[in-house]
Amino acid sequence: MGRARAIPALAAAALLAGCATYVDETGGLRADWRSGNLKAAAQKAAELSAEAEGSGDELVFLLESGAVSRAAADFGQSRKSFDRAEQIMAERDARGGAGAGDEIAAILANQSYLPYSGYNYDRIMAAAYQAMNLIELKEFEAAEVWLKKLENFQADAGAKNAARIDAEMRAIQKAQTEGGKRKYDVSRTLADAGVRGALAQYYGADFLAPDAAVRARAVYANPFAYWLSGLYFSNRPADASDKSRAADFFRLANQSLPGGNYVAASDAARAEALADGRAAAMGDFTYAIFEAGCAPLRRQFRVDLPLYIFADALPHVGVNFPYLAPADSGVRPPAFSGGGKTAKFAKIADMDEIVSREFRDGLPVVVARSILSAAVKAGAQFAAQYAVRDNSAALLLVAIAGSAYQAATNDADLRSWTTLPKAVYLAKLPTPRDGIVEIGGRKVSVDTSGVNVIVAKQISSASPLFVRKFNFKEK
Repeated sequence: MGRARAIPALAAAALLAGCATYVDETGGLRADWRSGNLKAAAQKAAELSAEAEGSGDELVFLLESGAVSRAAADFGQSRKSFDRAEQIMAERDARGGAGAGDEIAAILANQSYLPYSGYNYDRIMAAAYQAMNLIELKEFEAAEVWLKKLENFQADAGAKNAARIDAEMRAIQKAQTEGGKRKYDVSRTLADAGVRGALAQYYGADFLAPDAAVRARAVYANPFAYWLSGLYFSNRPADASDKSRAADFFRLANQSLPGGNYVAASDAARAEALADGRAAAMGDFTYAIFEAGCAPLRRQFRVDLPLYIFADALPHVGVNFPYLAPADSGVRPPAFSGGGKTAKFAKIADMDEIVSREFRDGLPVVVARSILSAAVKAGAQFAAQYAVRDNSAALLLVAIAGSAYQAATNDADLRSWTTLPKAVYLAKLPTPRDGIVEIGGRKVSVDTSGVNVIVAKQISSASPLFVRKFNFKEK
C-alpha cells in the first residue's frame, strides 16, 4: 500500500469499526426479562431480530425472540422466530460454516464480525422449545417433526463440534503464514508466562492442555431434551417402536446426569412396562417443569500481549477475551403438591454447565484467533508507519489511526442466547382425585385422567412465577 492510501485506509477503518457489544445491545431486553415484564421483553426481542434481518447477528436475536415470546405465550411469534432460526442454522451448516470473507473480516476486526452460527445447545434448546410450542397448541404432527430434529441435533452434536473446531484451527494456522512461510507466531505469545497466567485466572490452568482437542470432541447432551422426547412418545405412541423409543429416551435422560434424576428413572421404568405390555398407559400423573433464572452472560477481560511478526517482537497490545459470568438470580424451585402429597423438584438440565462445556471446548480457537487478529492489525500499523517513516506528520496520523483502530475492534465476541434458563427442574406426583395441584402457592386445575404437564418459570427473585399447563389429549 502506498503512502497516500495507507493513512486514509487506517483512519476510515478506525472510524467505521467501533460498535456496541451484544451485551450492550440487549441490556434493555434483559432488564425487562429479569423483572418479569414479558410483554415488553418480547416486543424488544422482536424488534431486535427484525432490525438484524439479513445480518450475521440475525440468528442470535431470533433465539432471544423465540424464547421470550414463548414465555409470554405469544406462540405465533415464537414459532416464527424458531422456524427462521432453524433455517439459518441449516443454511450455515450446508455452507460448512463461515466463508473466507467472513474469516478475513473477523481477523481484521474481531470475532463478532463472523456470522453467529449457533452452538449445539442453541440448536437443541430451540428444537425443544419449538416442540413444546406445538404440543401446547396441540399440533402434534408438527411437534413430532421437531422432536425428530431434536433427536438428530443431540446425536450429531459431538461430531459437529469437532468438525467446526478442526476447520477453525486449520484456518488459524493458514492465516499465520504468508508465501508459504510463517509470518505471525501465536504460539510464541501463548508461551509467555505472563499471558498464560492472566488467561488462567479466567479459564483455569489447563485451558490449553494437550488433551483440549480430545475434550472438545466429547458428546454433548441435554438430558431435558431426551426426557421431553420420552414424555411425548410414551403419551402419543404411534406403534410399539415409539414405546420402546420413549423408554430409551428416558434412560438417556437419567444416565446423562451425575446421580440421575428420579423422575426420568421412574418414567423409564414405566415406559419399559408400556413397551412390553405390562402397562396400558403412563398413568395418571401431573408433572411440573420449572425453568429457573438466566443463562450465563459473556463478559470480557483485557490482557496486554506480546506479539510477534516474522522474528520481530511488536509492542505489547491490549486484547479483550470473553469469559462466562454465571448469574445467581436467587431463584429456587417452588413447592409442588396435590392430594396431600408433596413432590420435590430434581434438576434435569444444568444449563450453566451445558453452556460452559461448549465454551471451554472452543477456547483454544477463540484465544488463538484473538491473538492472531491483534497481531495482524499491529502488523498492518507497523507497515503503514514504515511507509511514511520520513514524514513526521503523516507518521503521527498513522500512529493515531492505528491505535484508534485497535481500540475500536478490540471487543471480544459476547454474543450468546441470554434468555435461556440457568437450570431446568422436574417434579412428578399422582394427580389428585379433585384435579387440584398447587405450585408456588398457586392452585392449578388439571385433568384427572392421563398425563398433565405444568410449565412454570421464574426468571429472577424480582419477577413473578409464570405458570401454564398442557396435556397430550386432542382437545
